[in-house]
Amino acid sequence: MIIAYSTAPNETIANEIAHYLINAKLAACVNLIPQVKSIYYWNNEIIEDNEIIEDNEILMMIKSEKSKQQNLIDTLVEIHPYDIPEVIIIPIENSFKGYLNWIHTSLN
Repeated sequence: MIIAYSTAPNETIANEIAHYLINAKLAACVNLIPQVKSIYYWNNEIIEDNEIIEDNEILMMIKSEKSKQQNLIDTLVEIHPYDIPEVIIIPIENSFKGYLNWIHTSLN
């Protein structure tokens, strides 16, 4: 099992992405964590003299299976409004077996 992290520019888009992933059986659950303050450098055309952009974003914590990992990444990149969306995959190394079974059952 895996957890994928991705950010969205607002709650509406995060909800749309979450529903899409769940309906496509790429995610068993997506937690939406509001008002994540993101500080980052972006593209020399936008940032001048090393200024920093600050955005309030929604963090999506996506639970899935390793077997769906590449499809999940490809789908997020395809449907996401950002040119380069954040997609970070972390394996679940230890968890309550009942919860892991629920993820597996939800995705089949």
